[in-house]
Formats: sequence, structure tokens, C-alpha cells
Amino acid sequence: MRKITIKILSLIAALTLVLALASCGLFKSVTKEEAKSNLEAAGYKVTVVDGNTFADSDENEFNVFSSELDTYMYAVKGEDKIKMYFFVSTDIATRNADFMFNTDGLLSGQANELVYFGTRQAIKDAGL
Repeated sequence: MRKITIKILSLIAALTLVLALASCGLFKSVTKEEAKSNLEAAGYKVTVVDGNTFADSDENEFNVFSSELDTYMYAVKGEDKIKMYFFVSTDIATRNADFMFNTDGLLSGQANELVYFGTRQAIKDAGL
């Protein structure tokens, strides 16, 4: 009986830990609309480009394929800037993030289908 009680209490503790981590933003992501809204509210000039248009442009420094990229977003305010690549799925974002490299000395990261490069303040202002 005691072993069963210990197992149940351990399971409850593990579930509590998972819920606590999830609620504190460890698994946090942001939608395109939220990021754009957050950045504009913070005073950034935001440029949003369709994935197909961006993939075919000279701005596509990573040679991302149009079929994989949903949206590209760039925002700038003074010295702060962020480049956001919204891919069609998390798997494709992860695969692309493996070969995307930081050319501007910016911080980088991935949040689900989003791969981003930005200054610390721009990342914070975007809601990431």
C-alpha cells in the first residue's frame, strides 16, 4: 500500500512540475499577428512579407524555399531589430534553423514554427 501511495504522490508532483513550467513561459510561442502588434506597440517599424515573395527576393540570405516559408517579418527601432521567419511547421523550422547562421551578431532562437534573429530588447518587445 505504501508503494502505491508513493507512486501516486510522485505522479502528482511530476504533473505539478510540468504545469508550472508550461505556465511560466518555457514553451511560449507567439503568432505573427501577436508579434506584429507587440512590436508596433513598442514603436518599431514592422515590415511583413509573404513567404513566396521573400523566398524569391535578393533579401533571402539563407536561400529558404518558398514552399517552406509562410511569412518573413522584419522590425527596426533605432539600434534594435529583429528578423522573424515563420515556417509552415515546427519540423521545417527546426530543419532550417540547423543551417541558418547569425550574420549580424544578433541573438537567435526558435519558438515552434518561428526562427528569429534579433537584439535582446527587440526579442523581448516581440513577446518572445
